[in-house]
Parts: sequence; C-alpha cells; structure tokens
Amino acid sequence: MRLGPLERRVLEALWRRTGSACVRDLLPAFPDIAYTTLMTTLERLCRKGVLDRVFEQRAFFYRPCLTRAETALSFALDEVGTVDEATLTELERLVRARRRDLKEQS
Repeated sequence: MRLGPLERRVLEALWRRTGSACVRDLLPAFPDIAYTTLMTTLERLCRKGVLDRVFEQRAFFYRPCLTRAETALSFALDEVGTVDEATLTELERLVRARRRDLKEQS
C-alpha cells in the first residue's frame, strides 16, 4: 500500500498528538487544505486500514492503528512481496548481520 503526500502529512500530524483527533482538531495544522479535503483524506486512510475511527460528540475521531515504526515495517513488508529471489536473499543477509550487531552491543 502506498500513501500520497497529503496522507503522509495527516498521519504525521496524528502521530504528534497524544490522542485521537477530529477534522476540526487537525485543520489548524493544514491551513492550505480545505476541510472537506482533510475529511476525505482521513476517510481514505481509514479505508486503507491505517486509521481507526470512532463517532463521539457528533464527529468522527481518528487515531493511527500503528506506530511510526510499525507502519514503516508494514510498508516494507508490502514491498518485499514485489521483489525477486536475489533481493530477498540480500535482505535476509542484512537482517542476520543487523541481529549480530545488536547481540554484540548488548
């Protein structure tokens, strides 16, 4: 799954918050974006499974389903499915080397 530039900006804005947010909460961080555009972007992220939403106080409130690190790993795994055998072998080698480095550091 790929995210567009605005989707990434919205996700970053939600990660910076401590709790969930509605469109009105996020709008000050997006002065160049129309309310309806921001609302559509949040809904699209929800459909992609990136955000959870709940209806409270007559509005939908959104929060990320994953942390930044979990999201990065998820996107990386999606991309791995599109690579060839040689690339997968190289990725395995890199992961093993990183694990060795981590063990030596601890």
